[in-house]
Amino acid sequence: MHTILMQELVEKFDAELVKLGYSKNSLRNYRIFWKQISTYCSQHKQWYFCEKVALDFLEDRYHLSEVLKTRPLTRNETHVRQMIRKLVYFQMYGAVGRMNGVAERHVVTKELIDVLSAYTEYCVRYGYAPSTRRRLREIAVRFFVYLEARSVLRCSNISERIIVGYVNSLKSYSYRSLGLILSGLRTFLSFLHTQGFHCHNLSGVLPYQQAREASSIPTVWSQDAVLKLLKSIDRGNPCGKRDYAIFLLVAMLGMRAGDVRSLKLKNLNWKSNTIEFVQSKTTVALTLPLLKDVGWAIIDYLQNGRPKVDSPFVFLRHLPPFGKVHDNNCFYHIVKRCIRVSRVVPPKSRNLGMHSLRHTLASTLLSQKTPLSTIAGVLGHANIESTSVYLRTDINALRDCTLKEPEVVQ
Repeated sequence: MHTILMQELVEKFDAELVKLGYSKNSLRNYRIFWKQISTYCSQHKQWYFCEKVALDFLEDRYHLSEVLKTRPLTRNETHVRQMIRKLVYFQMYGAVGRMNGVAERHVVTKELIDVLSAYTEYCVRYGYAPSTRRRLREIAVRFFVYLEARSVLRCSNISERIIVGYVNSLKSYSYRSLGLILSGLRTFLSFLHTQGFHCHNLSGVLPYQQAREASSIPTVWSQDAVLKLLKSIDRGNPCGKRDYAIFLLVAMLGMRAGDVRSLKLKNLNWKSNTIEFVQSKTTVALTLPLLKDVGWAIIDYLQNGRPKVDSPFVFLRHLPPFGKVHDNNCFYHIVKRCIRVSRVVPPKSRNLGMHSLRHTLASTLLSQKTPLSTIAGVLGHANIESTSVYLRTDINALRDCTLKEPEVVQ
């Protein structure tokens, strides 16, 4: 697709967005943008699209390099930059790039859909945790979307060249995300061979990444910042009541976002004031104390905020169709909104989602001289080595863990 005409590229990309089920509003915005960049290319006699043309367009119309020196990008400027990146990606790889909330409708070929069903049953038989099964299936769906964009509609037609091309298309992902995708894709390609969908085991084509175990320091907020974030949540509306209770569950009890999403009414034991559930990540049962502030926040949401629908889950979507929060929702929007409203200066880190509050709880417990084994129990870690990473956030604790130099014997 490197030599495709600009007009033909836009038409192909538009058709792909329609096939992937983009909304009418999104399609309208993309088409307005296509018209702008097509006009620019015609004026400058650039009949073929490339990355340089994209960058020149952004500078000529939006002056982004100068804007970034003085202020953050507006929502519209950010959206424009994302659209131009997607067009560059499509021009390079012939497929739509990173998609949020991959849905089953993205895969339309019957054989590929049947393979996905078989893969789901395979993951269940091998005892993968529900959260792992969802992740593995999503990785397979994304791979199939790429295959369909390349007109590969049968698993038996997957070649080494196709796999190498797909791996090259993942360059925009972080090191950790890329590692998870490659690991999941390796599992899927092995499944295709062992179950007779492909005559060769193509998992060996995938590159291996060198492990970077606990390579970064967990993001930690100050206690004052956490309180300001919490106070910024508007508890006068149903969504605010829900977000406030979710915030407390993570910040005070250290629950994972996935476990908060899956929390059911039966998991709340009001007689013993405990929350009892099976962790989605480890499949190990965990019992946490239902602290007073957390309990009252949940009661306020259940009585005055939760949609009046018959659902076993505690926290629901507040837009039709009402039901369980989507499995891909990690509640990042809650923290992001709190930062904007409270004007709190966040830590210098890219990881500012809900999980950073879990990190903060662990760091606070550590600073209070809580044993690592106890912190591991609170966080539901299966291995204490997973908890020891929080030593990095506490310099004094690290100093206590170092070995003293032996005295010199005269």
